[in-house]
Amino acid sequence: MTMKRVGLFGGSFNPPHLGHTRSAAEAARQLGLDMLIFMPTGKPPHKDIANDSPASETRLELVRLATCHIKGAAVMDYEIKRNQVSYTYDTVRELMSIYPGCELWILMGSDMFLYFPNWYRADWLLKNTSLAVFPRTDDLKEILTYAEKLQSEGANVRIINEQPLVISSTSIRMLLAQRKGREYLSDIVYSYIIKNRLYGALPDFDWLRRKVDMMMEPDRRAHVRGTENTAAELAVRWGVSEEDARTAAILHDCTKRRGRSEQLNILKKYGTMSNISKMTENVLLHSETAACIAASRFGVSNEIADAIRYHTTGRAGMKVLEKVIYIADYIEPARQFPGVQTVRDLAFYDLDAAMIQALENTLSEIKKRGIEPDKRTEDALADLRRGHVL
Repeated sequence: MTMKRVGLFGGSFNPPHLGHTRSAAEAARQLGLDMLIFMPTGKPPHKDIANDSPASETRLELVRLATCHIKGAAVMDYEIKRNQVSYTYDTVRELMSIYPGCELWILMGSDMFLYFPNWYRADWLLKNTSLAVFPRTDDLKEILTYAEKLQSEGANVRIINEQPLVISSTSIRMLLAQRKGREYLSDIVYSYIIKNRLYGALPDFDWLRRKVDMMMEPDRRAHVRGTENTAAELAVRWGVSEEDARTAAILHDCTKRRGRSEQLNILKKYGTMSNISKMTENVLLHSETAACIAASRFGVSNEIADAIRYHTTGRAGMKVLEKVIYIADYIEPARQFPGVQTVRDLAFYDLDAAMIQALENTLSEIKKRGIEPDKRTEDALADLRRGHVL
């Protein structure tokens, strides 16, 4: 197969961010590349992969996701599969055998360009490839001076006329664990990172709210916001994580709009059909399916998933976070029904007393309607009554 002009962009891509993809796409445009190859490194010669990094195959998938919108882009696993230190020299020779006669451009940032004399077989690379450099404003003069020197020695160097996004993958990894950094990543990459909780990432709350809003009927959003704010207040009062409470509250009704057959399909997919009683199958199916989606799509912890799972039924031995979400859902400001104010009054004074009152109200209403209660609700009430001291 003959390719006229091929670009090679290598790196750890840990994770691949918009600085990588925007610069590479602009280089492809300015150079008129027929093909732009992204080559994630397996074991780079100049540095170690960070300890908090995902497996090489996961980084490869992140690069595929990050570049799927770039025309003419391809992701190759040659260096990862080598499972040893890979030099650009080796990679270039491999590509030349795949695309004989091609004009090969090596794309790089300014740091790597200034370090180029230390590359393995740098002289050979300068004779057999061309270099395309993404300069930063603060080192442009140094880049131009070195490029002129190489060109005077016969090398082909092109400065890409674009202001790159100055951010490092190291900085992004640090930001992700602080619920920050989303603006540096494409949404598909960020979603994958959150789903799999790579780099210790925690979801940006605004992003999470927007994702859940798209899953809900518009008229339910006010209830979810009210539940979130109430849950945060209760979490602070009762000494559990406010962030966990917000996360659970944002997600607690995320499958409410889905039809019964679709919800049952979710349960079959995640193998949780055994959790469904007659009551939940008919009325409260969304609490179980929301827990499944929260875990599988948004990577929440088991504790948060359980708070979502039991926000409608309760259960014996409820943890404090579970009680917080149950009560927040019950008393959020938009709720107006007989008995709710009594529970509101108790919620910040005696959480277990609030739970007992809410469960008693719920069971009473269910029985009035001639519906068989979920056993977990009865178990929750009995358990709380046994342990509660007035």
